[in-house]
Amino acid sequence: MNSNERRNKLIDILKESKHPVKGGVLAELLNVSRQVIVQDIALIRAKGFEIIATPQGYIIYNQPYFSRQIKCKNHRNPQEIYEELRIIVDLGGIVKDVIVNHSTYGQITAELNIYSKMDIDDFMIKVETNEFKQLSVLTECSHIHTIEALKEKTIEDIIKKLDDSGILS
Repeated sequence: MNSNERRNKLIDILKESKHPVKGGVLAELLNVSRQVIVQDIALIRAKGFEIIATPQGYIIYNQPYFSRQIKCKNHRNPQEIYEELRIIVDLGGIVKDVIVNHSTYGQITAELNIYSKMDIDDFMIKVETNEFKQLSVLTECSHIHTIEALKEKTIEDIIKKLDDSGILS
């Protein structure tokens, strides 16, 4: 697990927990030192997440995320993939996952958790080096993303920009 994946997992653990989680517990769950957790928390806070340190552990302030699924055209080249993800992140969105409907296997979902340009760059390196095949290659015409944002208007702005760019299906 690379550092971005670890931070995304850390965010997910804190968002799902109803109670504070001690740094030592997080370190054990993520197989890193407590100091790495402290550094990760600082970097996550810099992304705008409100994480509170209490004597009982870390807790993420429950931010009301708005969520929407959007249907996008499949891409012919990596530049089109990059452009789609960049629009979402630049406007303040998070790309939670990608979903495809396969004729034999039905709905297939993969978590992406792309929060930043750095996350996009990491994803694109994997695409361009063929480290993995995108799920979108399993279908001919479209894929679905679940996107999240702190404001509903942000999601509306993302959808408008994607539509104006000819990305939506």
